[in-house]
Amino acid sequence: MNFCINYGHKDISQDVINSRGVEVLNNEGLIKMDALNAIIAGFSFFDTDIRKIYDKIKSEDKTINIIFINSKLVYGLDHILGILKIINEEEKRNIKSNIKNVEIEFLLRICYTNQIKDALKSNFGDSKNKTFVVVLISKNEGRLSNTLGTLMLYGIEDSNLIRPNTNKKDYILKYFFKDKFKVNSHLLLNNEEKYLKFLIEKAAISLN
Repeated sequence: MNFCINYGHKDISQDVINSRGVEVLNNEGLIKMDALNAIIAGFSFFDTDIRKIYDKIKSEDKTINIIFINSKLVYGLDHILGILKIINEEEKRNIKSNIKNVEIEFLLRICYTNQIKDALKSNFGDSKNKTFVVVLISKNEGRLSNTLGTLMLYGIEDSNLIRPNTNKKDYILKYFFKDKFKVNSHLLLNNEEKYLKFLIEKAAISLN
């Protein structure tokens, strides 16, 4: 798989990026996986009317897929990349899915469900939330930076919203998996690699 990433956030070291098998090209934040191009950015928006922002971007360019994810549900950049890899592999292998919309598929996978209403509730259930991680996807990489510029009219970019932390780890486990790890949750909570692998595996099978 051809996979390279251009990421400008200073908290991501060269060693970490190299360990993903990723090449850094410049500071624009562009991720490339075969024909899939994406930009990932954290935003603290000025208001909670996310639908207005979505409609504005779609009206300007219908070729862009835009996904707003409650920042509490994002356990780091690798969490997002893992789901993008799943979607990319499906496309490469021409695997047919009942979910034709990439935006909805991504949301279902990060919320570990095959029920759209449950995913929407998990992601947009807090009507006061203004902090989201935004994933922009397009086959035409040239359109992504323009869309990112449009987003900046509605909020302030904040890479801290993408970073993993203990609060996110605990929140995700309790919100989505509280019935499965009543006793042994510490085994996941205390091991970063196992925890992330667990999340990606659950995302991979969530639509099966």
